[in-house]
Amino acid sequence: MKSKIKLEEAWLLAIQREQEARDFYAEMADMVDDVALKNLFAHLIEQEEQHKRLLEEEYDKMFLIDY
Repeated sequence: MKSKIKLEEAWLLAIQREQEARDFYAEMADMVDDVALKNLFAHLIEQEEQHKRLLEEEYDKMFLIDY
């Protein structure tokens, strides 16, 4: 049976997965010599960084509210 997680935990997991994807593309970029592939991986890294940044900003708004 699948266990349920809280919204905040799911949000943190999504942020972590974006970082993992970014790290994976960085590793792949280091493994190739082809300039076109390096450029593709650089683009993918940039996209993952943007996704992570957006998730972090929304996380802060949702879960780190200052009273």
